[in-house]
Amino acid sequence: MNYLLIFLVSIPGIIVATTMHEFTRAAVSSALGDTLPKSKGRLTLNPAKHFEPIGFLLLFYSGGFGWGKPVETSALYYKNRKRDTLLVATLPSLVNLFLGMIFLALYTHLPVENTYVSMTLNYLCYYNVGLAVYNILPVSPMDCVKVLSVSLPANKYFQYLQYEKMIQMFFLFLLFFGFFSGIFGGITNFLINFLGNIFFII
Repeated sequence: MNYLLIFLVSIPGIIVATTMHEFTRAAVSSALGDTLPKSKGRLTLNPAKHFEPIGFLLLFYSGGFGWGKPVETSALYYKNRKRDTLLVATLPSLVNLFLGMIFLALYTHLPVENTYVSMTLNYLCYYNVGLAVYNILPVSPMDCVKVLSVSLPANKYFQYLQYEKMIQMFFLFLLFFGFFSGIFGGITNFLINFLGNIFFII
């Protein structure tokens, strides 16, 4: 299939996945008392506010590893720093999974005869679920790093930060040479089928 066509029908999936991920982060942090996302203009569903070109291209290349423009948050406003940081880090991926299932239901059950519409719905599902899957990686700027910040002992997290850039570069090196795309693509497809069966979508 034409590579340009695949890129074009992938664009809505990437934009929706990253926009909803970052908007959810901004909305959850704001609901917990943080004023920073709104002051930075990130409490919005406007995709242009959440677009990050490198993360966008990586998402297309890898099928899930990438990012939107990260929303700045401040735990100083949280009443319960550990709990609220975990909520801000995990809820965006849960929203992506939920959206993935909605698009899977539309792809599976709508009588869509247009091939391009069908492909777009398929990629809307895949990129939302793929983004959630890749966020379990302890690689910056994935959300797992935030989870580690409040779940690891302070000295262990500090040790991790010392190697954070090295870990990121090593992972990107392996990603570019295709070491992870098959593995995480398989995990993403398994999760789509697993959740689809649980919710009687497939």
